[in-house]
Amino acid sequence: MIWGGVSLLRKIKTHKAMNIYNVIILDESGSMSSIYDQALSGINEVLSGIRKNQEEFPDQQHYVSIVTFEGHGIAGVKTRRDRVPIEKVGEFTRKDYRPGGCTPLYDAMGKALNELEGHISDGDRVMATIITDGYENSSEEYSGKTVKALVSRLREKGWTFAYIGANQDAVEVARDLNIGNALNFDATAEGVCKMSVRFRKAGRKFAAASACLAEPEAMSDLFDED
Repeated sequence: MIWGGVSLLRKIKTHKAMNIYNVIILDESGSMSSIYDQALSGINEVLSGIRKNQEEFPDQQHYVSIVTFEGHGIAGVKTRRDRVPIEKVGEFTRKDYRPGGCTPLYDAMGKALNELEGHISDGDRVMATIITDGYENSSEEYSGKTVKALVSRLREKGWTFAYIGANQDAVEVARDLNIGNALNFDATAEGVCKMSVRFRKAGRKFAAASACLAEPEAMSDLFDED
């Protein structure tokens, strides 16, 4: 009985949580100014949802990365949070987010995804979400073709992707990047609020599927309404 208890205790102590990386690649171009307050509050709502996901699924350790993009090329891509444990993630504030400039979407995706890949181990789960209110127009190092190839390669490794877009056909743009989960939103105060709710629900669905060890390729309906 004693040795059995010690063995069980060792198993409990050595149990390793599943690492979940929540990556948000957020448009910071000038057009986002019209929905500035809602974008900030929406991201913070999503962070609150991730905190609740970790509470609901204690065998998971959630990390957050937030990368913003504006201006021209890689110089406009900024990492605001870098793989921070969710319990240590502070609120997203006006110091973190100052819209202005163009939309180097491809450079943001290429830089953020390539940098994160070096930190991902077998068994980790990744949900990478892109949020933008416009089309790519100022990348210098990555093209749509190279980003699509990158997304395809990472999906084969088990990563899950989501694309949330306004002022465009988000489903079509996502398809061009080989992203299955896509959501259109209206670039209005009400539209952003609705979008953040759908995004938060998608994050919870991803955490629940991960807890059941669902195959990543099965996570292609994150925005479907239950």
